[in-house]
Amino acid sequence: MSTNIHFIDVLKRCKQSSKEAVENLEGFSEFKKYMHVQRPVEKELEHHINDANQSNQAQLILVCGGVGDGKSHILSFLKDKYAFLTDSDRFYLHNDATESFSPRKTSIETLAEVLKPFSDEEIGKEQKMNIVLAINLGALNNFIDADEGKKFTRLKDYVHAKKIMDSVVIEEESVDDHIFKYVNFSDYHMYELTENGPQSSYIKGILQKITQKSDYNPFYQAYLREKNDYSEITQKNPIIQNYELLQHDDIQEKIIDLLIQSMVKEKLIISTRALLDFIYNILVPSSMDNVEHEKLMELIEDQDFQSYTACLLPFQLFDREDASTIHQAINHINPTQYRTEMLDQHLIDFKSRKDGAYLFSQYIDVNRAPYFAKSLVPNSPWKSEDKKNNLFKNDLIKLFVYLYYLIPREPHNSFEDQVYNQYMNYLFHWNRKSWSKLSKLYREDVRDAIYKWNGEGHGGLIYVQIGQPQTHYYALRKLEIEPALERVDPRQEETLMKFLPMLTIAFRPKGGEPVEIDIDFSLYSLLIRIKNGYRPNKKDKFQFIKFVEFIEQLSSKGNDKNELIFESKKFGKSQRYRLTYDDLFNQYSFTEM
Repeated sequence: MSTNIHFIDVLKRCKQSSKEAVENLEGFSEFKKYMHVQRPVEKELEHHINDANQSNQAQLILVCGGVGDGKSHILSFLKDKYAFLTDSDRFYLHNDATESFSPRKTSIETLAEVLKPFSDEEIGKEQKMNIVLAINLGALNNFIDADEGKKFTRLKDYVHAKKIMDSVVIEEESVDDHIFKYVNFSDYHMYELTENGPQSSYIKGILQKITQKSDYNPFYQAYLREKNDYSEITQKNPIIQNYELLQHDDIQEKIIDLLIQSMVKEKLIISTRALLDFIYNILVPSSMDNVEHEKLMELIEDQDFQSYTACLLPFQLFDREDASTIHQAINHINPTQYRTEMLDQHLIDFKSRKDGAYLFSQYIDVNRAPYFAKSLVPNSPWKSEDKKNNLFKNDLIKLFVYLYYLIPREPHNSFEDQVYNQYMNYLFHWNRKSWSKLSKLYREDVRDAIYKWNGEGHGGLIYVQIGQPQTHYYALRKLEIEPALERVDPRQEETLMKFLPMLTIAFRPKGGEPVEIDIDFSLYSLLIRIKNGYRPNKKDKFQFIKFVEFIEQLSSKGNDKNELIFESKKFGKSQRYRLTYDDLFNQYSFTEM
């Protein structure tokens, strides 16, 4: 890499529009080599490829997953790493998403031709060509179900035996394990689960590649050159300041936590491409993007303090909703949405003090942003009563909240989401099958919400919907349920790399079959609110229709089908009646309770 390249130009290599963002199997640049961070799925694939190279039996290695999850990148990396992968007599690497033999052929016809050596007719014949196939799960499913797939029944049986298409992380043995191998990127995530909360060694690795103080780091070396060549305006350069903030481990951890929360709460899928683009956008404000370096230096030199402040990393992190889908997701968990007694007191202080600027030095580790720290008081908008300063005052109050989240002087828990923390703890133990740690989830959180969903019936009674909704009369039914647990040996890993990203909970009505429900974070947070007294409205019931159906299935399979309770609610008074059916004498009885 040229030593004359400017810092902003090195950062631009992270942009989504950069040529470095385009992946193919034929090239792996020096920059990509430097940026490469090993993932657990890569180790698994590398193991299969090395085994195939040493085997006398030709193998088909399926590299499965979704769009943009890094299949092409890892294959490019391994092809660059292992010379034998370029030996056309031993290996053929095919990317189903990008390669085609003929424009007249459909993707399925092309795939059938590529995989012909592993068709039912050819699979027993002597051959030594290994095929590594990168393919999205949808395309694989379409192929094995197509007419062409009828010639590949052994491959189809293998895919079903390994449950490649299913949301599970367990699999069965196949008679063709010696011929077919697979890795499924969808089994892995950009974060790992631990008992102490989720973490992401991959995102941390990417951030370290960009910020580490190393002679081999092109970002850091360009940063040093920029500081040396433009020393007079470096302190006013918000891009330099943002980079220096990002070098701090605790800020990296806060950003990683935000990204994981976005993936869990907003069901966001983050590709490496999107992650690098996000990092670029939190370092480089939009006003300085696509500006030639010479003009950029002039812009920085001429900017006022208010403009400088607007370019700082906290605003680029939380206030750029239009920059990317990641920014949109982070905006939904913006720290300004939190309300705690301590945070509210700090915000009140801004109103009661003559100059709110002094609160930054009191509660924020503001020396991490030296130019901001020394310029804030002299440029404080509180020094003037001019209404023109109100906007800047509001921006600084918002910045205070952002910095109180990122770099407080003293640790605090004002932004802790206890419901999220509990959900992630349950997710870890559920994937581990550590049932003893999940008693509260089953017996309180979910069970209480089932009985309170349509109103609390008490005494094991559940409200049921019969006919049109009524305002004065309601029906209840006795329902006894128990958790239905899968009795398997718990996993022993302390850190889970492969896991399902949501809970699948099952309850069994007394004498009935188990009924399952998938619980993601959104549903779990609603269930906790219901447990604490919230009554779901029509919008909730429409959004979580699967949970409504889950309760209906439990109720319909309930143990007491010969009894209904009717409740009359008028003028603040409630009266219940019992309707029972005696099947022995074929008689109904209706009594007041």
